[in-house]
Amino acid sequence: MWKRLTDGLHRWLTSGLLRKMLVALLVVALVPMYLIATSALQSFQEVRVDIVARSTQDLDQKSFDGLEARTNTLAQTLAAFLRERENDLLSLAALPRQSETYLSFANSKQGQLWTVIRESKDVRDKGVEVYVKMPLYREIAFIDATGQERIKITNECNPYPFSCKSSIAGALSNVQDPANTLYKNEIYFSETIKLGRDESYVGRPVGFHVPQERAYAGTQNRSGERYRGVLRFATPVFDGDKKVGVVVLAMEWLHFVELTAHIAPANPIYQAEIDPREADFAYVIDAEGWAISHPRHFNIAGVDETGKPVPAINEQDKDDPGNLYRPGNLTLMGFLAPAFPELVKKNRNGEAANGGVVTTLLTVATRSTDSNTTPSSARERALGFATIPYYSGQYNTKAGFGLVILSTDGARFHLESQLLGKRIDNSVTAVDQQVRWLAIGTFIVVFVLALFLVSNIAFPILRLTDSAQEIESGHWDKANIDTLGAKGKGGDEVARLTRVFASMAKEMRAREEMLRKQVQELKIVIDETKRQKQVSEIVESDFFQNLAEKAQAMREQRKRS
Repeated sequence: MWKRLTDGLHRWLTSGLLRKMLVALLVVALVPMYLIATSALQSFQEVRVDIVARSTQDLDQKSFDGLEARTNTLAQTLAAFLRERENDLLSLAALPRQSETYLSFANSKQGQLWTVIRESKDVRDKGVEVYVKMPLYREIAFIDATGQERIKITNECNPYPFSCKSSIAGALSNVQDPANTLYKNEIYFSETIKLGRDESYVGRPVGFHVPQERAYAGTQNRSGERYRGVLRFATPVFDGDKKVGVVVLAMEWLHFVELTAHIAPANPIYQAEIDPREADFAYVIDAEGWAISHPRHFNIAGVDETGKPVPAINEQDKDDPGNLYRPGNLTLMGFLAPAFPELVKKNRNGEAANGGVVTTLLTVATRSTDSNTTPSSARERALGFATIPYYSGQYNTKAGFGLVILSTDGARFHLESQLLGKRIDNSVTAVDQQVRWLAIGTFIVVFVLALFLVSNIAFPILRLTDSAQEIESGHWDKANIDTLGAKGKGGDEVARLTRVFASMAKEMRAREEMLRKQVQELKIVIDETKRQKQVSEIVESDFFQNLAEKAQAMREQRKRS
């Protein structure tokens, strides 16, 4: 039985008719589907490329617009904060010149810092968010016309900025000499005493530079030392028509830095702490390009202990490992990003008043962990920029108080368009998989259909072929003519052919049997005739005649005796 089964399977697999039918059916079914699917996928890909390109442009423009709007809003916020400080100065100038009054004024002007502190010395400590109250002003003073401080309120902190308190200062200085000022080079008294009634002096931010090894840098160095500088506001004080001195407010610069310290441009939510290594932060530069607010406090412009400005990052020292740990001045940093000096020019020319966004390649250097080399790579940055619209005193220029910049990594900036492209790619992949499964399903259906057709066409023809071969070999018993006749049911051509073949085979078998019988009978007749002829030939021979005569003579002799 097993042999019959294997023989039948072999004959079924080697049937030329079956192969032709299967190939024909598969070609007819799969080739058009393949062409249609390929054309559809190709069209889908072309549409995808077009949609992604246009959507990328639209989404990038949307991101540009959002970044620009956010930058403009921040610029307005910074300007409003400075105007509030100028209003505080006018309020102070109207107050009685008494230490207690100034101290009460100082205590009424408090700000809040939002930061993260480490609860333990464990480097894995993620820290806890805290809100710290801190006086807005480092110094509040009345200085007479000779430059001598008469009243002075100071903000003493231990440690800075987490435990601060305003108090009346005991030691008073003559600040006509810049060397006697807080940062050894300030000229606010000499500039202010020259002003008229209702005029104000607004200085430039100044503070001691904090070296990189101990500077605060957000998450990068949470326990580092904060940059502590001041921004001085001053105005003359008159008794009647006589100018008797000036009042000065030295704002804690950390409060201004706080306004940009929690902004990650790629994230609409304010962050308690920024990680500068993520290349997603905000900073401020002045009209000369110096960084005056930055998440890495060692990059904020500052002076040394003698009041001399600390040199900036520059191209000449680009191979110096400490170059990037200096204060930043964008006019000198074109070797890192070509857009940096251009932004300073735009601000000076008033071209940044309404804000804008540029993209640039920024050369990023990363110190190697196993050597002293600093390999660098160029990465795309998106920079939103806007002039801070504060125009009092020396800032009454097109450049305003400076330029606020929101910087974010280009890859993060294109995130929405990339996500859209990914979704479309996933859809294309899903369609491709569906086509593959459809092809498999179609193949199975075609194969089953082929088997059905084979069982109704090929198999009967194979049976006819087998029977014809057996008949040709004379094996009528193996031809299964009766079985063919029984299976030739139905009205299709194959069934009719089977019936006709079976009928013809039966007639041929009957004729052959009849012929065989006739041949047999003819053979018997031929044999008898041949036998009679042979007897006649024997009888008629001389030998047989002589023998017969001798026999007759012998019989007659026997009778006589």
